[in-house]
Amino acid sequence: MEKYFRVFKFMFQVLGMIKNNKILLKPLFLNVIIGVFFSIALTVGMYFVSNTTLLYVILLIGLIILYFNDYFNNGITACLIYDLVTNGKPDFKKAVSKTSKSFSGILIFASISAFIDLLATYAEERDDFVGRIILNIVHAIWTTATYFVMPAMVIEELGFFKAFSSSKNFMKKDPTQVGIGVIGMGLATWVMNIIFTALAFGSFYFLSRFSVILGGISFFLMLNIFWGLSGYLKITYFTCFYVWAKNCANANSSEVSLAPKPLAAVLAD
Repeated sequence: MEKYFRVFKFMFQVLGMIKNNKILLKPLFLNVIIGVFFSIALTVGMYFVSNTTLLYVILLIGLIILYFNDYFNNGITACLIYDLVTNGKPDFKKAVSKTSKSFSGILIFASISAFIDLLATYAEERDDFVGRIILNIVHAIWTTATYFVMPAMVIEELGFFKAFSSSKNFMKKDPTQVGIGVIGMGLATWVMNIIFTALAFGSFYFLSRFSVILGGISFFLMLNIFWGLSGYLKITYFTCFYVWAKNCANANSSEVSLAPKPLAAVLAD
């Protein structure tokens, strides 16, 4: 059972990496700030729209932008982490350049994620309980696939379909037991979701007594910190697993010593 909780130990390893390499915070910071801006813009825009069809169109476009922002910045994070654990020299400009080459692939990921979200919203409004559960499961699976495939796509500069193929080849033998990491990361995200949702509503309730605008900004800030931080941890975790899987394939071994230091330190316990 302990192996499913290794992800919490990994979080402390990530904090250690950030402490020694402040550049790793850049994509997380950009993710949150841009996310808050577009979240507020989307909410305000939808408030003034009465036509249902137009409302769903605006919501879809807004969700695509939000997901693209999240995935693009996570792609930058994957490149930074990869450079850090392989040569010790993360370069932000280089990471942005490499991630930009996967623009179309990231857009596809974002569009599919947004569409699934839109369907879930529609099901909720129609009180379709079963449909909502199914779509939430599909969304969780798709999101996991996104974070698992993303490192291969941005690091190797592969297209959408080639990235899936490359990741599939690594998963055939799964020498790193990445499946356990998926479960562990899901648990960690669930805990974070509870904490930040409580903070979002709590801060909104408290600050709205002084200013509704301030309360709204605080609400979206908390939600985007959760969204950005959970994605940041996921992409860091799966990037380390990706590097380990590559090393395992090259060495024809699954030794823990082949894993990047942040991951090896947790697995060695």
